[in-house]
Amino acid sequence: MTQDPTSEPSPRMRVARGPKRPDYMGNRDLDRFMMMFTALIGEVSALRDRLDTHELLAAAGRVATPEAIEAFEIPGEDTARRAATREAMLRRVFRVALEELELAQHEETANFAEESVE
Repeated sequence: MTQDPTSEPSPRMRVARGPKRPDYMGNRDLDRFMMMFTALIGEVSALRDRLDTHELLAAAGRVATPEAIEAFEIPGEDTARRAATREAMLRRVFRVALEELELAQHEETANFAEESVE
């Protein structure tokens, strides 16, 4: 099957390859779960943005057709609001991990301060 050289290449998913995949959590099953979970959060975020576009079109009295949704230009103030909403959602979803990271960073800073005093 030959592809037309003038056409754009199809987008490819970025996937880790090779004999050893990245090990983030020290448990392969947990790593897989977290990768799936993170991908799902990305999809939820995209759905929220799309729903917001529907709402903005409706508020402007426009019909939310697929073409209207794809062509919709997001006003600047709505871009900032979306970014804040997305950030809040990610903070809620990853709250436990963020708290543990902040605690670990605080402990590391405290240990470094103690070592430098000695």
